[in-house]
Amino acid sequence: MRCFAAFAEPAAGSGQSPAAGRSLALVYDHDAEEVAALGWEEFIARQWESIFIGYRSNAGLRRICRRWSDLLEVGLGCPQDVADLLVRNEIVDRADRDLESITDAGNLVAGMATVLADVRTDLLELDEAPDGLLDSHARLVGFIRAYAFGPDAGELPA
Repeated sequence: MRCFAAFAEPAAGSGQSPAAGRSLALVYDHDAEEVAALGWEEFIARQWESIFIGYRSNAGLRRICRRWSDLLEVGLGCPQDVADLLVRNEIVDRADRDLESITDAGNLVAGMATVLADVRTDLLELDEAPDGLLDSHARLVGFIRAYAFGPDAGELPA
């Protein structure tokens, strides 16, 4: 696993509050400088791993949903409220997915990839979708498929 130090909370006794230097304007848990310093691909890869770890460690639905929202906001380049709506539609309101109970790592990653692919339907149903969201979604899904399943998986149909 990759190190998530860039996203860790300040050490106990460091004098920094967990929110010090953070801005909720861009994403829930990361400020614009962190995202810019990492670059799109590295941020998306780390966020994907963070979501996976969240499911495997029983981090709680709220924390996992924030991670999903960050992934979608940065990955799609959409506003936070749009990312939150997508998370609500595809995770919160879809208890049938039950990703929290999947114990097999491969099945969990496949379930996560299905959630990401299904976001396309919600994007098509948005009344005022920002331009380019479908293209951004295709790029995000292609990157995650290649990252999670190997370079040949990026060409799989949605």
